[in-house]
Amino acid sequence: MRTISEYYIESYRILFFDEMSDYEKVIAELTEKLKGEQNSHGYNNLGVAHYEIGELDKALENFNLAIELNSENGIAYINRAFLNEKWNKIADAEMDYGKAIELNPTNATYWRSRAYLLKEKGALAKALSDFKRAKKIEPNFQQTINEITELEQSLGIAPKNSG
Repeated sequence: MRTISEYYIESYRILFFDEMSDYEKVIAELTEKLKGEQNSHGYNNLGVAHYEIGELDKALENFNLAIELNSENGIAYINRAFLNEKWNKIADAEMDYGKAIELNPTNATYWRSRAYLLKEKGALAKALSDFKRAKKIEPNFQQTINEITELEQSLGIAPKNSG
């Protein structure tokens, strides 16, 4: 009999490779395993699986359980933020992105995710700041460089010469 950790690893692989046909199986297996042994990462993966098949209320429930079990699970905050953003709950999304950043300030993806939200809501200077933080972490990530250039142009900021 496999442990919850083994199911977590398998579900992560399935979710990572986006094997949609296996989502129902993952949901059933993780749901059963989580009855006996609660695991924050397992609930997060269950939330992702529900999100991917369009069961957004169930996704939120599982992201909340993941955070309740481990308030330092940054990826669960990011996933809940994506869901809140999808539902146009911008303030909630921004808070969740902020919490994920607080938990792992060296994750450039977290900074970029919040930056895109800020950009979308028109907070261009804040978005630029977050993109610049992401660039410090991953200096050669071209999409971040492009976003910084675009925002600097929009804000009328002359780019700094690096020479």
